Amino acid sequence: MALLGPKEQEIVRERLSNLVRDVELVLFTDTSTLIAPGKEPCLYCKETKQLLEELAALSDRLHLVVYDLATPEGKEKAKEYRVEDPPTLILRERGSSAINLRYRGIPAGYEFASLLEDIEMLGRDGHGLPENVVQELNNLPEEVVLQVFVTPTCPYCPQAVRTAHRMAYASPKVWGEMIEANEFPELSSRYHIHGVPDTIVNHGKERILGAQPLSQFLQAIRKAVGVSA
Repeated sequence: MALLGPKEQEIVRERLSNLVRDVELVLFTDTSTLIAPGKEPCLYCKETKQLLEELAALSDRLHLVVYDLATPEGKEKAKEYRVEDPPTLILRERGSSAINLRYRGIPAGYEFASLLEDIEMLGRDGHGLPENVVQELNNLPEEVVLQVFVTPTCPYCPQAVRTAHRMAYASPKVWGEMIEANEFPELSSRYHIHGVPDTIVNHGKERILGAQPLSQFLQAIRKAVGVSA
């Protein structure tokens, strides 16, 4: 049974019809059903793969690449791409080697809107950040990781995800990752996630609660890496 109904497919196809650049969707899934200490079967790998297959079928500009962590090739690629958990989706312009714009967990509910906006950003609109912001990000003394914890039913989460992803697209110094909080309870517990969106900066050095403006993200980043405005 299709995850996107006929009406949704029509709307999405129309939105993607104006793309001018090809976009690659690199999905890491896991077909293994093996349960081992510290490893559980992937909850939504099958559904994530199906959703992306349906999405890619709606535009010739979208190119889906799938790696299975149950295979040696998938494990090697996961190391190369710094993937920790399936399902993980990496978005980039086709031909790019960027791996810093990603989703950990199924981009469902309100996060499907984030996915579509990211595709439009990569395939047509660009990041839209001011040049001085891009320059500041590129001049950061170290890499910055923004992990945005979300749930599919949170209407405010896409704003935080989009901010993190815009910065990741603008600068290789920034990693922007959506994390579906319910799919990864151990990670949510580690960072004491009690509400969403909650953005963890550099693995707990700073955090940004709520759907804050770009200025708040920049302030938290500066604090995390020890630089002044």
